[in-house]
Amino acid sequence: MKTIKNIFLGSTMLLFTACNFLETTPNDFIDPDDFYKDDTEAFMGLAGIYNTLNSSNVYGEKYYQAVGTDDLTYYYTSSTAEVGLSNNNYTANDANLAAIWQGLYEGINNANYFLERITDAPVTEENKKLYRGEATFLRAYFYFLLAQSWGDVPLITTAQTNTDNYMPNIKATPQATVLKFVTDEMEKVLNDGENYSIGTIQTVGSGRVSRSAVKGILARVYLKRAGWPTNETELYAKAKYWAGEVINPQDGSMTHSLNLQGYDQVFINLASDTYDPAEVIWEVEFKGNRQDSHTNAGRVGSLICGIQNADVLQTSLGYSYGRHCVTPRLWDLYNDLDGDGDPELTSTKDESDPLNEKYNRDERKDWNIAPYRFQKRDDRTEYWKKNWEYIGDLKLNNNGDPDLKDGNQQFATRTQYIERNAGKFRREYELTTPRNKNYTPINFPLLRYSDVLLMYAEAQNRAEGTPSVESIAYVNEVRTRANAPEVTITNSKEFQRLIEDERGRELCFEGLRKMDLIRWGKYKEVMGDVSRYATDARWSSGRQYLLIYATNGATSDRYQWLPIPTRELGLNNLLQQNQAWR
Repeated sequence: MKTIKNIFLGSTMLLFTACNFLETTPNDFIDPDDFYKDDTEAFMGLAGIYNTLNSSNVYGEKYYQAVGTDDLTYYYTSSTAEVGLSNNNYTANDANLAAIWQGLYEGINNANYFLERITDAPVTEENKKLYRGEATFLRAYFYFLLAQSWGDVPLITTAQTNTDNYMPNIKATPQATVLKFVTDEMEKVLNDGENYSIGTIQTVGSGRVSRSAVKGILARVYLKRAGWPTNETELYAKAKYWAGEVINPQDGSMTHSLNLQGYDQVFINLASDTYDPAEVIWEVEFKGNRQDSHTNAGRVGSLICGIQNADVLQTSLGYSYGRHCVTPRLWDLYNDLDGDGDPELTSTKDESDPLNEKYNRDERKDWNIAPYRFQKRDDRTEYWKKNWEYIGDLKLNNNGDPDLKDGNQQFATRTQYIERNAGKFRREYELTTPRNKNYTPINFPLLRYSDVLLMYAEAQNRAEGTPSVESIAYVNEVRTRANAPEVTITNSKEFQRLIEDERGRELCFEGLRKMDLIRWGKYKEVMGDVSRYATDARWSSGRQYLLIYATNGATSDRYQWLPIPTRELGLNNLLQQNQAWR
């Protein structure tokens, strides 16, 4: 693996005042030994660390392949022999697997290099503390992603300059130790005011790390430490504390709230480059679509959870492969309207039936499960939004006219379930035009306020053995925004089940579900449930083979971990393969 010896400034310059901080595109390489001569150059160095997040190796594309499929979504292509991270059908030789590892360690090395040089750089003390705080947090966050995915990983805190292989011969550090390092580092940047500072979201925006972001991610890491496999259950109290610090800040941080314009507006804002700091506390920012001067575009919406659209014309509302589709499990979660764990809504032709799932009142359902795809007209080249059918719907042809048979209108005899895409990131709301086929400026949420409310409720219930009035209220706050009815569950076990389901309904397709299932110790169990959906009549013909990802996940411990890339094992002779992959 090669380090980034020179810091590439292309499209990594951050501006404090812009809505999107990826605004300039220098074309130079600057040797770090000649770098950090002033505050501006130091800020560019910090930008290079942030650039890890929006690189194609991490949230730009590949990391999502490793965490994006779970019990609620599967990855579809027309291939009958799909191999890859998304389908739990890979080996330690997988190129994308190696790219994720490389991308995260290069980010760590850039942070190490920055932290070693910023202390003696001619930079104002105020900015020095701020930049040091952000770089320290980002390094810890990269280690969190590594540890929760791989388990034991090398912990390196000094910069390496070997351009052929920067990683020294070093043993892997146990996962529990790495995760403790992560929480220690994150708490340090909040508490050690002499050496570190972190801005508020009001001053840095949600594309940079704020005090609220650090606190919320701390809650997430402590939940991981409290769960499987480290099972440090006493740390649920710490997760509760840090989530509570976001909800009711004591240090002047922003007071957050849900976006009451609607659940859909949260994601319209992410697509249209609009900060929503009350709800979206931290996001990965992408810029442009590679048809302009910006190269920091991602694939959110085109490859990651977008609505199928084969229109490649310049006037297109956004080409999308439509690769991520939904399982019956997500349908059942939304059809469980009262949150008791059992679906009430059913497929019926009777539109007046209050249990008709077509008229589900939970507003998250028709946003997260796309109710349409883009269909090309038979009579001309344009595409239109063709709704997926519910049983009893009037069937339309590809031109949007009634689909007649022998002159008679036809009605759907089944509801089209599994063909539907994950619709969370919709390209039609992009402001950058003309749209590129593959690359988008849609930002990706790393931490939302609804997540914090649900983390608090889970941690409090786990720590104290019964849900508090406050925790029940936080869950109902999330549900009320979605127009789902309030719940009154007071049993601890049932409340935990409700939290797990609610996280699925609220946070699906945001790269959290698989890791939630693993820390709950339920990954193999729920993958078994998804495998059994193969006999469900709602599965579409020709897509059952995709259940390989669920079958593999249900029958082997190894898919709860990623294997260490083969190349790394060859370069570091003290590194051993994960136990599950030996």
